[in-house]
Amino acid sequence: MNISDYSFYKDAYNGSGGFLDGSYIDKFPRESDEKYTERQKIAYYTNMFTSKVNRYNGYLFKTAPVRMSSNSLMRQIFDDVDNKGNSANVFMSNFAKNSKALGSNLILIDMPKNIPTTLKEQIDARAVPYFVEIAIDSVDKYKIDKFGNFDYISFKDTIDNSTFEEDDVIDVIRYYDKTTWKVIADDKVIEQGEHNLGVCPVVSFGENGVFPDSGEFSQIAHLQKRHYNLKSELDEILRGQTFSLLTINADVPSDVEIKLSTDNAIAYGKDMKAPSFVSPDSSSAAIYQKEIESVENAISKIAYDLTTNNSQESGIALDIKFQGLNGSLSNFAMRMQDLESNAFDIVCKYLGITNDVTVEYPKVFSIVDVEKEISILGEVKALGYTLPKYEQLKLQQIVANDLNSVNIEDVDVINGEIEDALKGE
Repeated sequence: MNISDYSFYKDAYNGSGGFLDGSYIDKFPRESDEKYTERQKIAYYTNMFTSKVNRYNGYLFKTAPVRMSSNSLMRQIFDDVDNKGNSANVFMSNFAKNSKALGSNLILIDMPKNIPTTLKEQIDARAVPYFVEIAIDSVDKYKIDKFGNFDYISFKDTIDNSTFEEDDVIDVIRYYDKTTWKVIADDKVIEQGEHNLGVCPVVSFGENGVFPDSGEFSQIAHLQKRHYNLKSELDEILRGQTFSLLTINADVPSDVEIKLSTDNAIAYGKDMKAPSFVSPDSSSAAIYQKEIESVENAISKIAYDLTTNNSQESGIALDIKFQGLNGSLSNFAMRMQDLESNAFDIVCKYLGITNDVTVEYPKVFSIVDVEKEISILGEVKALGYTLPKYEQLKLQQIVANDLNSVNIEDVDVINGEIEDALKGE
């Protein structure tokens, strides 16, 4: 796995780079440069990657993670974890999207340079550690120890010293190891210091527990490129072959004079047969359309898309799909929990306090087919048995999955209504 691969994944996820300027369009073997350039200009990208990741992330954060600490500074950090006003839930939700798309991701736990002398001033000034998501394709060099932690890491960044009158943005390399940090520009150290944490303040996320890593959604990027090219090639066929061709029967074609009047009538000789039209063969376009649909179905399958038409899928196939999604979510949640725990441990080292932070992500998701569960409930009731507890739990499960964006207070009200309704039967 190369760091450069992540630029391609990110382009596919964001619809940027080569998907925006057409450079990911593959040239035909005998295609002229002019025609290829024109095809690049009119190519358009249908981004399915982002919507698949967003849907997955919605399941993952349907129930928010729970973070607890007795320290007031830590609770302040929970509410503003990136020094930009974003709570830990908001930051980690966005971080999880990029992590799912790329398979790996990085967080730098940084500290303000000037720290007030009193706790009150520190709280008022928000002079506490904060999280920074590092663009993984910006990584320059790194070394990982035998425990999977960074000995050191450097990554590309910029410093903006611009004023109203003048632009002044310089490219830099930021370097961190287990005791020091540096900012390097043009191979010269322009700033440096010591953090003395004993650990590198950059933590990595890998969907399979290693860095660098590719995730189960990363392959969607390659399918998106295939889809992008197929649609461009189909568009070329449609532009070149959609319209019927005019044919005129003549013994000597060069003697034929075609005249179009203002009402688009065609004049032809009295001894000639009437002109006709020949329609191009549509089989090529049909083949492309079938292949495009095949790629779209492959993307949906990889992304556990449960919203597609599943009327032809067996109950067992659907169960396997739901189990796969629930297992994937559980694994991803555990990785996210471990990442946060490691990050907050570094925060506590910065602050010189005992780490009493607990982070708990949901581990059981129980995503189900709501229509199927309603059908099962109806079939059980049709047996004629009185099973109030079963009905209550089944209804609560159905409601929890159907109304997955409703806040917990409203869910409690609905669960109470279910219990009251069943008691009244």
